[in-house]
Amino acid sequence: MEKPATAPPDPPSPTAAAERFRDDVHWLADDAREGRGIGTAGLDQAKKWIAGRFASLGLEPAGADGWLESFDVPVAVEVRPGTGVRLDGAAIAADAFRPNSFSASGEAAGEVVAANYGITAPELGIDDYKGVEAKGKIVALRRFVPEGSPFADPAVERRYGDLRYKAWNAREHGAVGVIFLDYPVPAPSGASPAAESPLPPLALDPVDAGGDVGIPAVTVKREAGASLFAALSGGNHRASLKVDLERKTKPAANVLGVIHAGAADRLPGALVIGAHYDHLGHGGTSSLAPDSHEIHNGADDNASGTAALLEVARELEEQRGKLRRDVYLIAFSGEEEGTLGSTAFARHPTAGLKAGDIVAMLNMDMVGRLRGNQVAVLGGESAQEWKEIVPAVCDRDLVRCTLSGDGYGPSDHSPFYAAGVPVLHFFTGPHEDYHKPSDDADKINAAGGARVALLVADVATEIAARPDRPTYKSAPAPAPQGDVRSYGATLGTIPDYAGDGRPGVLLAGVRAGSAAEQGGLRRGDLLVGLSGKEIRDIHDFMFILQRAKPGEKATAVVIREGQKVEAEVTFGGKKP
Repeated sequence: MEKPATAPPDPPSPTAAAERFRDDVHWLADDAREGRGIGTAGLDQAKKWIAGRFASLGLEPAGADGWLESFDVPVAVEVRPGTGVRLDGAAIAADAFRPNSFSASGEAAGEVVAANYGITAPELGIDDYKGVEAKGKIVALRRFVPEGSPFADPAVERRYGDLRYKAWNAREHGAVGVIFLDYPVPAPSGASPAAESPLPPLALDPVDAGGDVGIPAVTVKREAGASLFAALSGGNHRASLKVDLERKTKPAANVLGVIHAGAADRLPGALVIGAHYDHLGHGGTSSLAPDSHEIHNGADDNASGTAALLEVARELEEQRGKLRRDVYLIAFSGEEEGTLGSTAFARHPTAGLKAGDIVAMLNMDMVGRLRGNQVAVLGGESAQEWKEIVPAVCDRDLVRCTLSGDGYGPSDHSPFYAAGVPVLHFFTGPHEDYHKPSDDADKINAAGGARVALLVADVATEIAARPDRPTYKSAPAPAPQGDVRSYGATLGTIPDYAGDGRPGVLLAGVRAGSAAEQGGLRRGDLLVGLSGKEIRDIHDFMFILQRAKPGEKATAVVIREGQKVEAEVTFGGKKP
């Protein structure tokens, strides 16, 4: 809801807090920090700087290692020696093939069968596996999709041209390995085929960096693999694949400080206030300027939130004697890679703190572009008390607040909400510089950012003073997000994208009233099977949902506390 307030001049007059905010953003978003990308010296400098600032403000260290809580972030996938492909006994040159980044490490050998483009789409009347016995064999597949209808539709082209989908479909047909090549079906006119596309790059999957398809998968160049499609006319070929991939990680760390409640009538439980301090480095797959390798300084995203976190820490430390609950202040890393730092903390809170002890989590992400004195406060439906607390504090602080949304979203509050914690996300709105090199410190509204920090500190003080903790509200289903992408059928699961290293989809939670909840699935379950098909990662899950229809019944298989548990579920449908 939106509450009117008497707004001060926009932007507000400079204050000492605004000057500190400005200076902190400028330090964090300086080119010397290298965009605070994972593995950069700049991110390491920022980590130490934040820890030093926490100490100077009077906070106490709250990490497993002093101020820090470390975790690993996947950064690259590399081919190890010994990887190779042999066709009919002859080795293919190293520069004539490349393992696919979703390939499993392992070996496969056997007869090769060709299955055209590898598409199974009953709704389109297409089944490239009709008459093909793929079980126990290596399947050769053409890259991309056939020209013309129905693949002229970009959505259909993307769905069925996806190599990860084709490899999954081959595995579901019993294949032990797959070979892709850019070898279009010859044109009836006899026209020359399109020029060959480069081999797919070996890059981390931005959705599930640790997953694999479960069988070896490689792409070979056209000249090296063209003979395989003789199998379509009765040819007989054999192949052996050996793939050894290493997924490289780099260490990252959250920075954690605590202000212990100083009031005589202190209350149980603790409040968490956080902001991520990492960004994109020199760009990469998450950049909205994908061809740019300039430093992405991330002044608003999220040097602004980190600067606000320091202002909140200063304000609350000055009020320590009045605080009735402990307050943990956390600068998260790994947010841009999928809320990895906040997930690590929500899954295993710092020593002496349990997830059930956290009464609320307040997140500041992109709070540096205050315009019209308007702040979006997301997560308004995550606790019934928010509609009472937030508007009152906003009115008192003379800030116009729009309170809305459940507790899910692509930022660090989401893992806490999935763990059963009420959350709020403070946000000053989108802009054209998001995830671009142009998100620089000179565009920050420092006075506005300091104002947001004071607002968050006041909300925190109110929560810490209340005898009753906020009442968690589970979001109703269906909702816009959940099963990664919303197709015809849904379960209402909330995947934990960080995973825990095991094949499957770890559930961070399930939506209230969803098919998953009704079937008995719950947070912490590892989903390993659905509709009689194996699930190794989020992509397998997505492909099964693509084929399912609302109202269909299926058996879900999960690993729960080391035991395999089966649950009957009925697929739901998305809102039109």
